[in-house]
Amino acid sequence: MNAAPFLLLLAVLQQNPDEVGGQAGSEPEPSMKFLLGLEVGPLSFPSGTRGGGQDLFALASPMARLENPHFAVELGAPLRLRLLDKDPRQAAEDYGPRLRRQDWDTRSDYGQVLRKLRIGRKEGTFHLHAGPLTVFTLGEGHLVDRYENRLSPDYHPAGAAATLNVGPTRVQVAASDVLSPRLFAAELRLDIGLLVSAEESKEARKERFYGIASVAHDFGRVGEERTDAITAVLLGGNAALYKGEHLQLFALAAGGTRVDTRTDIGALGGFAFRGLSESSRVEVSGRVEARYQGGTFRFGLFGPSYELSRFSATGLSEDPLNDEVLPRHLSGFGELKLRVGSDAVEELQVSASASGEYFAFGRTDTDLALTMVFPGGKTTAIARLIIVGVGTQPRYSVKTVLQQRVLDSLYIWGSGSTLHFPQPDGTLVRGFSAGAGVGVDFHN
Repeated sequence: MNAAPFLLLLAVLQQNPDEVGGQAGSEPEPSMKFLLGLEVGPLSFPSGTRGGGQDLFALASPMARLENPHFAVELGAPLRLRLLDKDPRQAAEDYGPRLRRQDWDTRSDYGQVLRKLRIGRKEGTFHLHAGPLTVFTLGEGHLVDRYENRLSPDYHPAGAAATLNVGPTRVQVAASDVLSPRLFAAELRLDIGLLVSAEESKEARKERFYGIASVAHDFGRVGEERTDAITAVLLGGNAALYKGEHLQLFALAAGGTRVDTRTDIGALGGFAFRGLSESSRVEVSGRVEARYQGGTFRFGLFGPSYELSRFSATGLSEDPLNDEVLPRHLSGFGELKLRVGSDAVEELQVSASASGEYFAFGRTDTDLALTMVFPGGKTTAIARLIIVGVGTQPRYSVKTVLQQRVLDSLYIWGSGSTLHFPQPDGTLVRGFSAGAGVGVDFHN
């Protein structure tokens, strides 16, 4: 998990305000908003080495943000100063006044200074966001699904994703690390109904039939943490079965394979839906899929636990994902997303999602994410649980955050998470982190 989980999880709120809801006042908001803030507190953090102990750090996290409806940038970084170390050799390697070396020892680590960058609007012709990638899905999610780029605690990249809508085409590209050759992915979606329709029927055919082509490639190169390259491609499409004002239902199908190793082909079919209440306060979406896959290829290959699975596919010392060979069999996949609330500060805001896949040979993978902003906007609770390999060699990743505002510019925070540290031999060492402290912020 991320070495400063409360910072990463709060970034979910900052990256996706449309999904969670904001705090609207009775007065018009300024066109340009700024914020200056600082979070401090003690942090218990493991050494990350086999047989190592639990160290104590003082955490200071300055931040500065500037945004308007079309642009936003936020800078800052968690600075961990070592107070207590059970292994003096680690302290000897730290930078400056005992600044934790593993947080800044690769070029990618400097990406954590960029907490957020947004250009354009999601519904516009062009949209870009950069920073931490949390629960990130590329297109339909059949290659890159619910991915998190800072799951490994000593790796702190800035990722980026951009979307371009031109006529009947939508192009989406993403990079898990803008400073190193890591995971790159792209998807082209072609609105076939819009492409073949006559001018007078274009609006009726819009967003009814799609063709999709996706590719994802991981170079696997970050400092000394290098893993084998992985490349996967996919072709698919979907068709609208029903499109109403408050309910939409789609049929979908896709086929994919790995191209960097032996040819193992997978195929899927299923349904996706979106529902919106008349008041627009409740939105529900999801998908259900039947999949045939196995060997070296599986759908959602670059999933929520990928940053750990590239070292050990499941458990702590199994084969890396690149070498994992699954039995060729059927599986069932389901995902459900829920958003409750509006922009009114007095209302409860909920953003929740859950996904799970059951493989017929007896393995289950699940991922649950929850963000709640309680009425009044003073209390925020965030949690995520990722489990892979239930029924075989399970691995659990958990993180929780609680923030309580006590004054207009003062809040307290607490966090806890499990951590998994990649070792030179490719195995993982498990640990946990916990912290608490105070934060201050000033904004217009």
